[in-house]
Amino acid sequence: MDFYNRLNFEQLTSEFAHEVKNPVTLIQANIDYIQTSDTSGIYEKNYGIIRKELQKIINVVKDFGKIMSPVQTDEREVIFIYDLISDIIDEFSTPYENKKINFNLNCFDEEIKIFGEYSKICIIFFNVFKNAIEAIKDEGIIDVFVRKENGGILIKVTDNGEGITKNNEALIHEPFFTTKENGTGLGIPICRRIAESHGGSFDIYNNKDNTKGCTVEIIFKESLM
Repeated sequence: MDFYNRLNFEQLTSEFAHEVKNPVTLIQANIDYIQTSDTSGIYEKNYGIIRKELQKIINVVKDFGKIMSPVQTDEREVIFIYDLISDIIDEFSTPYENKKINFNLNCFDEEIKIFGEYSKICIIFFNVFKNAIEAIKDEGIIDVFVRKENGGILIKVTDNGEGITKNNEALIHEPFFTTKENGTGLGIPICRRIAESHGGSFDIYNNKDNTKGCTVEIIFKESLM
């Protein structure tokens, strides 16, 4: 069954979160108790590993909720893309992971707008920028191009990071596939689902002509309101 076309999203998400949250909470409480009682310090490394793995479970549950929750039609509004992207870039204005990143936002019409759920569209660009920064080693450039094309709105985000390895190109869109130590593998599926639920599309691929890094291409319908 296709991952994006399952029924009863809200019910499934709620039950899943509930079933996972209770045992995780109990495990965390017991680890706190055992660690407090253990004065030897021999198992400090083990406590750290357990907490780290529990946090991964929590992150998966949170991201699963994002991807399974439907877009709320009654919460849609007119969104000016230039303003939204500018605000999210501002969130990364302070050094992220001690990296020097320059954003170049090229918008050929600052009045370009779509009709959608603001918080969900923010999730797309936050994830895209975060992934781009994490793919860059120490310093780099992230170019964002926004323009009207073929009756819609085309947004391209290009970085000069490490790009996608050949072995991972076929797996990058698969749910739960990740190369990050603390990743859940749901970031790209979340972005794709949100874009598609807004009548758009989401794709990611390596830059062409042997240029280092990769490009995310997002297409939306333009709002005429």
